[in-house]
Amino acid sequence: GSGAANPNTQSVPLPTRSDKFGKRPDENGANPFGFSEENEDNYWALQDSADRLYDSFQALGPEGGFLPPAVAKDVLLQTGLGKDQLRQIWNLSDIDRDGFLDHHEYVVAMFLCDAVIQKKKPIPSELPNSVIPPSKKALMNARKEGF
Repeated sequence: GSGAANPNTQSVPLPTRSDKFGKRPDENGANPFGFSEENEDNYWALQDSADRLYDSFQALGPEGGFLPPAVAKDVLLQTGLGKDQLRQIWNLSDIDRDGFLDHHEYVVAMFLCDAVIQKKKPIPSELPNSVIPPSKKALMNARKEGF
């Protein structure tokens, strides 16, 4: 290689000021009340829960933002649910299937436990779209399309 500049940098348009004052594609992004349900890519039904559970997640001592499997297991066992139920909840919550729960996956797990314990709801076979964290939507969509 001759160490030449990346040729692709030439084609990157420089941002102009008009963008800043014009409408952004993501118009509700700055809304303090979050996204509406119509905005499926960014709406998350559990955002309030996530804010509320943030401190308890941090108190569990996540490593690099993730709860190790043993810690997550203890938390789930404390709910008093049976192993089969917890296995299903784990499969739904560990969305990227890495064996660790990040903050958002932890929120999904707590939501599912709560739905079973408090609301006596059955564990769903798959997560409703509104419950999937926006950060994981692309992953879920790719999986649905069979990648």
